[in-house]
Amino acid sequence: MADEQNSIKTKNYINALILLLIVGWVVYYIFNHFSKSSSVIMSFVGLGIVIFIHELGHFAAGKFCGIKVEAFSVGFGSIVLGVKRIENYLRFRILPTVLQKDNDPDGEGLLCIKIPMRCKAGATEYQLRIFPLGGFVKLMGQEDLGSDKPSEDPRSFVNVAIWKRIVTVSAGVTMNIILAAILFVIVFKVGIKQPPAVIGDCLPGYPAAQAGLKAGDEIIAINGRGNLDYTSVIISEALTGKDKAVDFKVKRTDGSIKDYNLVPIPLASTGLKGIGIMPATSLKIAKVQNPKELNEQYGLKSGDVLTAVNGEKVEQAWQLSNKLENYFEPTVALTFTRPGQSEPEEKKIELNYYANLKDKGHENYVLANIYGLVPRLKVIPMGFDEANEPLKSGDIILKVGDISNPTYNQLREVTVANAGKSLGIAVLRGDKIVEVNVVPKNENGRVVIGIAVGMDAESLYVAGTTDSNTYSWPANIPQGAEIVSIGGAKVNNYFDIAAKLEANKGKTIKIEYSSVLGDKKFEFAVPAAGGTNVKELTSQNLPFDMLTRLYRANGASEALKMGSRKTLEFVAQTYMTLKGLITRDISPNSLMGPVGMIAASTKIISEREFIHYLHFLGMISACLAVFNFLPLPIFDGGLVVLLIIEKIKGSPVHAKIQEGLVYIGLVLILGLFILVTYNDIVRWGIIKWILKWILNR
Repeated sequence: MADEQNSIKTKNYINALILLLIVGWVVYYIFNHFSKSSSVIMSFVGLGIVIFIHELGHFAAGKFCGIKVEAFSVGFGSIVLGVKRIENYLRFRILPTVLQKDNDPDGEGLLCIKIPMRCKAGATEYQLRIFPLGGFVKLMGQEDLGSDKPSEDPRSFVNVAIWKRIVTVSAGVTMNIILAAILFVIVFKVGIKQPPAVIGDCLPGYPAAQAGLKAGDEIIAINGRGNLDYTSVIISEALTGKDKAVDFKVKRTDGSIKDYNLVPIPLASTGLKGIGIMPATSLKIAKVQNPKELNEQYGLKSGDVLTAVNGEKVEQAWQLSNKLENYFEPTVALTFTRPGQSEPEEKKIELNYYANLKDKGHENYVLANIYGLVPRLKVIPMGFDEANEPLKSGDIILKVGDISNPTYNQLREVTVANAGKSLGIAVLRGDKIVEVNVVPKNENGRVVIGIAVGMDAESLYVAGTTDSNTYSWPANIPQGAEIVSIGGAKVNNYFDIAAKLEANKGKTIKIEYSSVLGDKKFEFAVPAAGGTNVKELTSQNLPFDMLTRLYRANGASEALKMGSRKTLEFVAQTYMTLKGLITRDISPNSLMGPVGMIAASTKIISEREFIHYLHFLGMISACLAVFNFLPLPIFDGGLVVLLIIEKIKGSPVHAKIQEGLVYIGLVLILGLFILVTYNDIVRWGIIKWILKWILNR
């Protein structure tokens, strides 16, 4: 007995010391990093509230249905404080599992305070636990792992009517839906800036492009429903029945209104149905992770606003697209204004060019070409927040697999054929040839190597010629040949080639090229209607912010309508994501777990208006409702399915079967949790942040 008492004392000392160290470190960190830690704390509080509301639904419904609620806890882990009415006392348990005592059948712990008061014993202990992220409800007779325990108490979960159990189990999901709706009502009553239903670009080969829609056009109604934002359009398209047309009312850039009847088709990038439109950007430079690089390369800062292109005024991003539509020069002159500066500044921005899509398959491209000449491929920037290791921006692709000087279609074919395998790529980096190995991965239904590819317009090398009847290049021009002269005049790059051919439209001129087979000359009839088939990539060179518009309800009734609609949209979006995961059109790598939610919400709190955080919590609440009601073991939806089966067959599902289903579900959930947590850590660079913090100590 003495040994047992000494063991408990030793354990108490150790637990108390560990607790003090943890509390001390938390207080120290908060004190020294108040601005950052306050955002993190707020993130935990917000996510905790969403989960707490879910459990509150179970608690309230359980009480209403006459089920004994043994514990209602805020948070997880060790109990910090437990409050319960016992006969003629109000009992407070303080750290009962940390500071224990011997001969303690009720688990009151070393610090237990009982305040006398006239009362009967209550059924529920209200607990505050050490990790205040959410909470849980313990219903009498209900077990999280395994089948429910039989009991003779009429207040046990297993002894109340099945409909009452279904109501209790479903109440958590219902409360999350209600919370999401309330948050969205508040959001739209206050007002929030969101991407409008303005088209930023149309993907070639898709219904929008085929119908003649252009950047800058705005979808003002879908099937008669107006007041749309960009997300509303995407979800409306995705929910359309198979081969069913959708009525779009579109306001064109000239102010005219036109009706379109389009049939959404599966998008190659996501598998969801759509008409092939992209969101619009503004003309303001966005915040980036590497502002120093942005400033060093272009002399720009976040908040700078584009006002002119080659001296011509622009007010919308679609005007920039229009001015560059048939533009083929190495650089463009862009004029920016900066807040606090009176005089605008002109910047010479280098342009990158890439291949135009041919059709909706996203695997068959019209090769980027100059009057039918196809340049070599070059790795181009994916933005200032991306890293292209082991390939780097500016690398010229000399060889992929066994193909030298590949065209884009050849690169795609080799990439797809080597999915999951090591693929050798030789590139020209500066003046050195570098060989690297990459592993093509399947992301969102498409095999990729994580780079953006453009054309090497600064050289004169030819990767191939197009098979168009418009051009009459000799079919035997070898891959890797170099154009030397056009019309007897030396050329230095593809911009020179384009200028020479443009100046000689409709004429026949002499072309000279060299290759390993020797120098050759031939005559080429320049088509009168020919030209460049390339697309500029200014928006990728420069990180323009998303175009946003204030969405605010005119009154309480409109706020309720907008909030309810947004809740249903996020519920539908979550189900579409699940469908995409099942069909493998969406990669599990895109999912976000608790760590990612905390990181994302912390970023929103620190960088954006608070109303965006409420919007984010509404989205999380709606998503949590959907996931919790999936008909899978562990989830509330799985329990509802078992209760329905019990109602149909007149008896519960066998205990062994229930336990087996629960453990299978637990393994699946743990596996998913590990995957999304790993994704979150990689996505948000948490390991790098921890190492940086340790090294700076």
